[in-house]
Amino acid sequence: MLTLIQFAFPNNIFQKSGSFKMPSQLASFKSSKGEAEYILDYDAVLKLWPVPFEENDIITHFGTTHVIASGSKESPSLILLHATGTSSTMWFPNIGALSSTFRVYAIDIIGEPGKSHQSTLLRNREDCANWLGDVMQGLGLERTNIIGLSYGGWHTLNFSLFFPDRINKIVALAPGASILPFSWPVLLLLRSLPYLPIKPNPFRSFFNKGFHPNKLFARQFASGVKHYRYPTPNESIFTNVFSEVELRGINVPTLFIVGENEVIYDPLAAIEKVNQLIPNVETKLVPNASHFVSMEQPALVNNHILKFLG
Repeated sequence: MLTLIQFAFPNNIFQKSGSFKMPSQLASFKSSKGEAEYILDYDAVLKLWPVPFEENDIITHFGTTHVIASGSKESPSLILLHATGTSSTMWFPNIGALSSTFRVYAIDIIGEPGKSHQSTLLRNREDCANWLGDVMQGLGLERTNIIGLSYGGWHTLNFSLFFPDRINKIVALAPGASILPFSWPVLLLLRSLPYLPIKPNPFRSFFNKGFHPNKLFARQFASGVKHYRYPTPNESIFTNVFSEVELRGINVPTLFIVGENEVIYDPLAAIEKVNQLIPNVETKLVPNASHFVSMEQPALVNNHILKFLG
């Protein structure tokens, strides 16, 4: 069931999802046909969801944001923020365990392939924090727990710096940049991708050698690479490394998880830096996992998360 959730903004500047005239610089699908193909692939992965769910659209200052909700409405809340290029469907290996304890809201980050629709660019870190604050307001959440992987992990840390009073605990799964700069191969790929006439599919390079990702999910990822247009890096926000002062300023309880074969940066160096700088942090190194640690080792990661959020 799809529900549109709205709340008041000045001058009534927003309309229903899909009715915006999208300026060329915004993140969007290249064509309605491509979007339709992607949504079919998205919904195919969503059939792997092992628990009941609801789909909602929330109006924010930056466009409509799509949310998949699971778990009892009486349970404490938990927000999930996905990696770039993946959408909320990437949480299918984790949602069963997490929704047994929490009311889970898996959010399609605006400006990413998914069912969200951008109307205004996220131009800086404050925009990113305000966007997520809008989503929380639309969901009726004063405070919440947040988990983010990669790009979603960067959003999680960023939000904790702007609105620590709205957070209970956070879990950062290999947050993109944030702690250390991207490795050169990853950085060159991310920076050059908007300009390449033929888009390479970097999907397999972010998984541990020998791991076989779900075929439906791999097809959805490839569909996003094919049909979705990101703004160029100078048009919108790009993940950055937080300063030492900022990392020391993350005062909410934090769990940092990274795979032992991480490719975006040195996982041991990242753990060392996190332990040195973030005051209230726990760290976990997950064996036999690369960047998509929650998909590669879901049972272990779920256990770490549930014990931490406890």
